This record gives sequence, C-alpha cells and structure tokens, in this order.
Amino acid sequence: MELFSLIKALKKPEPLKPSTRAREFQLTLQKHHLGDEIEVEGFLLLRQPAYAPKDAVYYMLSPLSPSDIRIKDGFTSFAVLKITDKSRLNPALSFKGGEYVRVRGTIEAYPCGTLRTINVKEMEAGRYENYWLDYKEYALSRHEMERLFLETFYTDNYQLEIALLYSLFASPSIVGAPLGEGSIFSTLKDNEKVIKSLWSAMRYLLNLFPRELRLMSPRTSKKAFSYVDEDLDLDFKLFTPQGASIKYYSPENRRLLGEEIPASKWARPVLNERRAIFLAPKRYSNLKPNDPLAYLSETPFIPGKPIGYERNREFEQLIPNLIVTIHLAREQFKTFSPDDAVLRYFRRRFNDWLRKNRREYGEKFDALRLNGRVFETNMRFLLSMHLLGEMSRFEGRVSKSIVNNVLTINQDLVDTWINELSERELIKSIASYEKFVDTDKRGQIALSIFMDLEATSVDKIVDKQEFYEELVKYGFNSRDAGELIEKLIREGYLFEVSIGKLKLVVR
Repeated sequence: MELFSLIKALKKPEPLKPSTRAREFQLTLQKHHLGDEIEVEGFLLLRQPAYAPKDAVYYMLSPLSPSDIRIKDGFTSFAVLKITDKSRLNPALSFKGGEYVRVRGTIEAYPCGTLRTINVKEMEAGRYENYWLDYKEYALSRHEMERLFLETFYTDNYQLEIALLYSLFASPSIVGAPLGEGSIFSTLKDNEKVIKSLWSAMRYLLNLFPRELRLMSPRTSKKAFSYVDEDLDLDFKLFTPQGASIKYYSPENRRLLGEEIPASKWARPVLNERRAIFLAPKRYSNLKPNDPLAYLSETPFIPGKPIGYERNREFEQLIPNLIVTIHLAREQFKTFSPDDAVLRYFRRRFNDWLRKNRREYGEKFDALRLNGRVFETNMRFLLSMHLLGEMSRFEGRVSKSIVNNVLTINQDLVDTWINELSERELIKSIASYEKFVDTDKRGQIALSIFMDLEATSVDKIVDKQEFYEELVKYGFNSRDAGELIEKLIREGYLFEVSIGKLKLVVR
C-alpha cells in the first residue's frame, strides 16, 4: 500500500486535453442506440452540416469551447442538432455561435456520413461551470499546484508568490459583507523594472487561460471570430461565451500601470464590485497610505526585486487542470457566514493581531487604519476574511491553521508599509489621526480598541462587556477600564443603544 501511494505521488498529473473531451463526448453518443433519450451539454455551432435534410433546422453541437476547438489536438467530435416545431427552446437562449447549451432529445441517424443526430426535445442555456466540473479526476493537488508555480515563477518573496496562487481561487461570498467573490492581487512599486516584470509574469499567466475566462472589453467580447474545420469542410462563426461567473483581468498595456487604478475605464466598475479576479501591478511616484488600489486589495505587496518566470511546458499543459481545480473549490466553498466557528475564531485572532501592532507601532499603525487608508480596520478585516476564503479553497478545507497564515501575510504587509512609507507621509497620517481622536492618551487607546471591535462586528454594535474585557487584555486595570468606558459615553464618543450595547458616534 505504501509503495502504491509513493508511485501515485511521484506520477505527474495527466493534462486535460481537448481530444480527451472530444473522445468522451463521442463515446457518450455511441453508447446510445437509435431512439434512446440523451441529455448532453456543449457549445452551439450555428452552421448546417453538409447535406442537411429540409425537414427541420439543423445545427451542430461541439463538446469543445471556442478556445479549445481551435487547438489542433488530433481528434474532434460533433453532434447534429435537429430542431423542429416540437422542440422547446428556452427564450433565454441568445442563439450565438459558441453559446453553452444543455440539450435533451432522442438519438437519430444522420442521413449522410457517421454523424449522430439529436432530435431536440428541449434546449436551454447550460451552466458554463459544468464544462470544468465534469472533469474532477483531472484536479490538481495542493502540492502539485504549488510545485508548478514555484518552478515557473521566481521571486525572493514566497508570500507574494503563494498569494498570487491563492488569488486565482477568489473567495466565498461572506454573508452580510458588501464584497463580491472576486479578488485583487496587487503589487506596488516605484521601480519600472520591478513593475514591468510583474506585469509580464501576470500577462503570461492569464494568456494561458481560455478566452471564456478572461475579462475583456464589451467591444472585444462581442466580436466574432472564425473557426474552420477541415474534416467537415465547414467554417464556423463563433462568439466568446458569456456564462462564466468569474473572470480574470490584468492591465492590457503598460500605460495603465501608472494609473491610480491600473485598469481600463470599462473594467473599473467590475473591480470596485469585485466581480472578477484582478492581477494588478502599479507603478507609483509617491507611496501614500490612502492609495486606492492598496485599499481595495487583499494583498497590497511592495516587492523588493523583479519577479522572474520562464515558459514551462508542463505548467502550460496543466492550466486546464488548474481551472478544473479552481471550479471544484468554488463549488465546495460558496459562502461564509460570520456565525461560522472559524470566522468567530478569526475575529478574535484578528483583534489580537490589531492589539499587538498597536503596541508595537503605536500611532503609526493607528494612523494607517483611518477611513480610506490601506489598513482601515473594517475594510482590512473584510479583505482578510476574503484572503481566508481564498486560502480555504486552495487548501480544500477551513481550519484554524489557515488563520495563522492570513495573519502572517497581514503582518508582512504592515511591516513593509510602515518601513516603505516616507516619514512625511507617516507624519501627515499621524496628524490626521490625532485630529480624529481628540482626547487624552488613554482615551485614544480605548477609543481605538473600540473602533477595532466595531469594525469586526457585522452590525457595528459592540457588547459593553466585550469592550471591557479587551481593555483589560490590553493592560488597563478593572477600575480604569470601567471608568474609561463611562468617560467615552459621557463625552459623546459612544452611546448605549440598549443596555450593554455600545455604538460609535460619527463625529
């Protein structure tokens, strides 16, 4: 048994090829006899096959996506679709070449050649994700994915490299949170060479993904392209299917890298609503704590050196397997709830992490947590939960050990930002913080602790006892903690919305 496990571990994964899909589709057709009911999914080709009879409308169905069908892989397969006045066609169908559809009907012989015909009883838009979910046996293990990335991309920052891999998985939606499923992996630097290297690496990665999963401008995505099948002697007009629920984006050109948000105007609403996965390097002239890209990003890294990569044939061949793995993980982890045990644990650990950095960095850290700053507590908490979700999908499980990994990355980010920000920017931020918290030193600390608790609370209401316990944990004695709470209420910083429940007064 141990020998078998070792052999299996050493065996490299088998790439998912278009020919594999085509053969399985052909086998499915052949298993069904004439008159049998059949249900299949595939991509609609709005082209009549040769010698089509005149008794119905005849189109074709391909098991391969518009991206895969153009890969010359040695084997292709098609089914003929026979559409009659008895066929039920869902009104939601767009009837564009390349649309992913689900077809139910009966098998018939095609009068010419060896093609199989499906006499369509019902046709509707299919769920594009099934194109990947149906091949779970081709999924990669966590170790295989990590190995492939480490063998393809080279950097002196392991956290950055592994975070890039995490980001591809996106995050489960968090109940009650305003963020979508998408993620933003950002890298910021004032060095042209570093940013160009990161952009080149990200473009290399995303260009390996099929068109259906790349976020493109409305104009480009609506543009048709042609495919010619030499065996059938037919040309097909295809459009990029729009059914993918998550897509990937990196700036299309180097000019965008110097923008406040390094994305085309048409892509920015998608970024703000987090409806896609953005791999976004940015070149800045002056690093600011209120940088809009850093504020929105789970992992706003400031790399020290360029990232290198080399074309890796195995990596390129296994991209379909990686996509299968991502889709399976998304299916497994769809949503997180703040009531989940791990998220409750994460909230406690996140507040411990805030307390640690407040002690270590003092006002410097507090100043970076004001509204709109890179570590604004509420936003960073939500983004950290997102990062937790990405990691959980990658690992295939939700665990307390992943919480440690999230906080390790967070700590790396805080240390880097405080070291990289200029003294001038730090002083400006501290001045803004002191204006915001206009009270004595102990009151400032207490108010800062309360703001952290509020920021990590879904309803923005903090239990008075929890606030008291956090003050004691920080180092206040019991009497001082109680007096500070009453003082903040008395001076109008907090108000008691109900017995034992506190809320911050917006000033």
